[in-house]
Amino acid sequence: MYLKDFIPNLRKEYLNYSFANIAFNSSQIKKNYVFFAIKGNEFDGHNFIEDAIKRGSKIIIYEKKFTGLKNGVLFISSNNVRKLLAEFSFKLNNNIPKNLIAVTGTNGKSSVADFYFQILKLNNKKVASIGTLGIKTNNSFHKLPNTTIDALDLSKKLSNLKKQKINNVIMEASSHGLDQNRLNGLKFNIGIFTNLSHDHLDYHKTMKDYLNAKLYLFKNLINKKKFVITDKSIPQYKLIKKVSKQKKLSLIDFSEKNKKSKIFLKNINYDGDKQILQFKIENKIYVVEINLIGKVQIKNLILAIIAASQSGLSYDKIFKILPKIKSISGRLETIGVTKNNSKVILDYAHTPDALRTVLTNIKDQFPHRNIALLFGCGGDRDKLKRPLMGKIASQFADKIFLTDDNPRNENPNLIRSQIKKGIKSKSVFELSDRRKAIDKAIKNLQSGEILLVAGKGHEETQTYKNKINFFSDKKEILKSIKQKNRLLSNDLKLNIIQEKSKTKILDKKIKLNKITINSKEVKKNDIFFAIKGKINDGHKFLADALNKKASLVVVNKTQGNIKSSRQIKVKDTLNFLTDISQEYRKNLKTKLITITGSSGKTSLKDLLGSTLKKFYKTSFSKKSFNNKFGVPLSLININQGDKFGVLEAGMDKKGEIDFLTKIIQPDVGVITNISYAHIKNFKNINGIASAKGEIINNIKKNGYIVLNRDDKFFNFHEKLAKKRKLNIYSFSLKNKKANVFLKRILKSNNRYKLLIDINNQEKTFFVKNNFTNLISNILNALTIMNIHIDVTKLNQNIFLNIKNTEGRGDVTKIKLNNKKINLIDESYNSNPLSLKSSLMNFNSIKVNPSKKNIILGDMLELGKHSKRLHKDMSKVIDKISFNKLHVMGKHILETYKRLPESKRGKIIKNDSELTKLMFFDFKNNDFLMVKGSNSTGLFNYLSKLKKKNNHAL
Repeated sequence: MYLKDFIPNLRKEYLNYSFANIAFNSSQIKKNYVFFAIKGNEFDGHNFIEDAIKRGSKIIIYEKKFTGLKNGVLFISSNNVRKLLAEFSFKLNNNIPKNLIAVTGTNGKSSVADFYFQILKLNNKKVASIGTLGIKTNNSFHKLPNTTIDALDLSKKLSNLKKQKINNVIMEASSHGLDQNRLNGLKFNIGIFTNLSHDHLDYHKTMKDYLNAKLYLFKNLINKKKFVITDKSIPQYKLIKKVSKQKKLSLIDFSEKNKKSKIFLKNINYDGDKQILQFKIENKIYVVEINLIGKVQIKNLILAIIAASQSGLSYDKIFKILPKIKSISGRLETIGVTKNNSKVILDYAHTPDALRTVLTNIKDQFPHRNIALLFGCGGDRDKLKRPLMGKIASQFADKIFLTDDNPRNENPNLIRSQIKKGIKSKSVFELSDRRKAIDKAIKNLQSGEILLVAGKGHEETQTYKNKINFFSDKKEILKSIKQKNRLLSNDLKLNIIQEKSKTKILDKKIKLNKITINSKEVKKNDIFFAIKGKINDGHKFLADALNKKASLVVVNKTQGNIKSSRQIKVKDTLNFLTDISQEYRKNLKTKLITITGSSGKTSLKDLLGSTLKKFYKTSFSKKSFNNKFGVPLSLININQGDKFGVLEAGMDKKGEIDFLTKIIQPDVGVITNISYAHIKNFKNINGIASAKGEIINNIKKNGYIVLNRDDKFFNFHEKLAKKRKLNIYSFSLKNKKANVFLKRILKSNNRYKLLIDINNQEKTFFVKNNFTNLISNILNALTIMNIHIDVTKLNQNIFLNIKNTEGRGDVTKIKLNNKKINLIDESYNSNPLSLKSSLMNFNSIKVNPSKKNIILGDMLELGKHSKRLHKDMSKVIDKISFNKLHVMGKHILETYKRLPESKRGKIIKNDSELTKLMFFDFKNNDFLMVKGSNSTGLFNYLSKLKKKNNHAL
């Protein structure tokens, strides 16, 4: 090989000088090698020139000014020996892969490179990545000493990859590598710029120098008319765009805000550890579920997606494999989860911007979970960033564990003290020993907390002065998790109870079936909470609960006659139940749907819950557990593995919905309707609408609200939801603007055919009756389910055999004095809206009016509006066809006395008179509808009556 082929403008007398090979390490020199004398940070190659000559070098390239012969050795002066070495290297080893991609930036280089590698590999393309994590191919992995290795070594490795028929190679281009010209001599088809933030100022001195080092890639090393890829939102975008234009490069960007970008990220939703993404690319929408933590991962992934698309892969093929993409080693990598559902994440974040990004990304994805942070700063590196990282830690972490990173030649105590200067008003656990710090941080993890171990990521060594010790954060984390799990129960609820009650260690033999506050319902391994109510005190029933083999009782006073291992003492049992329910909610992946409204809550909950249960694990309370006792009880009894949980939230005054839904934190909120129920505690119905609307404030960020478009307060609630930027869905019996609406009802033999429009697609369902409240509940349920599943694929008979909730329109054939009576039981509760709906349903039953009778009790809790509302109901009743109206209660008399005398039946004063009426006044096969507020006693009366008959239709 001749020098003239490698060095332009060489003097004539040196044109025919030849050489065998090159080296910059004198120990590698052999006969007729060219020696490159490089002045480095630790060693100066000029001090090894004599050694190189002794070993056979005849040509020396160095920084000194003399060029010429000395003792038969040719010395060539160069003002950039590193650059010349790189150009020599890539000319010597010029059989390299065709499609070279370089990624540069402060953070994200390794992730972009690895995501690109995974995308191509999963599409069965031969590919390699080179960088911080080493060299990866489809079948091999080798570690590397630096992010960007020296040019000579890199040229050999690229040549070796070509021999393996690998033509797609992505490599990380560090600022050091670019500044030291290690990549000169290569030309890239794609250059990727991730971002720029504070780092390496010990080397570059200023941010301007640091940026220029990065820009060198785009100014000098990209093939003409090839591609530059970046994020449109970064501050350096305009400069990247300018350089691209000057160098005649094609710029491809992506954006979350600019719809004109080639890739427009329309939406990101979080689902536990997963992210659900919606992209618009070339007028096509892609929706994909990604198993990655952190929005920053998505930005890195998009850069890799664009690079892959410019490497011959279609977007369809790329998006098909994205659910299989995994987080890379030490980059927002979940290392393990403890039995109390705490999580440990490992990340390489060692710059202020990277630490801020990782912490905020975790908080965004897990907003209700506390974050503990363990970190330190490296020695012999940028010292200015240390207090900045301390400040960021105190801003975004709930607990801080300060420890050593790689102190190198600095005093580790001094490094930590410099970090602490930025930490404000936070307790800091400081342990120099990183192993002990990791162990303590994991031991301290409470249920659902997240520990971020930052700084070293994938590294497997720790450097103190000249001593390099084997140390892996990952291995230490796994070891500590294993030890912690030995002390924890397999049941998350028991772990939460132990933590919140500050009980040292619960007996390992204790099992938990359900939590209950009713001793009559206790079963084996239930935990009984002794709650003191207005009428009963649960502490009086402890013996009963334990006799039924409750595993534990929770009390507010130590019981001397009960073993200490079987009781947990807390200050207030109801508050404790609420606290553990809230904590449990934070740890649930279950999608919680919470229903409120003036009427129809329980019947909708039952219909929705039973329908979802046909396809997914679903919990929903069997009763109207919708108050301060029932909500926490329903919540804590949801199974951890359930896909859905359906709850209801009731109220009789302002603030109660807010209190209950703060506990629940719904993913989906539902307001069925607004009416005069509980109006006695409000000035007017607007107050009820506001009180029900409190649910909107507590729905999870980016959550959903389902509204009744037929309700007169729809616009009011929609406005509240828009302020919170919730996803708004609606249903209607008539309004075509709703997401789900009823088109028409057709009678089909002994059933009804519902034609329903679901997002502009008609779907048919069959039901047994055409009761308005049933149809409304079906429309509501379809709207709710449509958020999570494709309801157009549901079987058309899915609602055919739906059973009404007891006391909410269930139909029972009861036998009285050898007569059969068709009982329509609406007795659970009554308010103007629900009564009107029940009456309309009853009117739709097509039988002779003489066979139809009604018993009504009072509509209670209507306050000053009671008389007017009872009066108004007479107008509704008078319009329907029936035989007689019988009444029980003083308020309903206002309705009764305004009816025509021909429609008035008996005024019932007590249960015995009601029994007499039921047994003697109705004829065989009569239809009887009964409705009244719960407190009238009608519901309990009919429940007992039906149990005696037990002939449900």
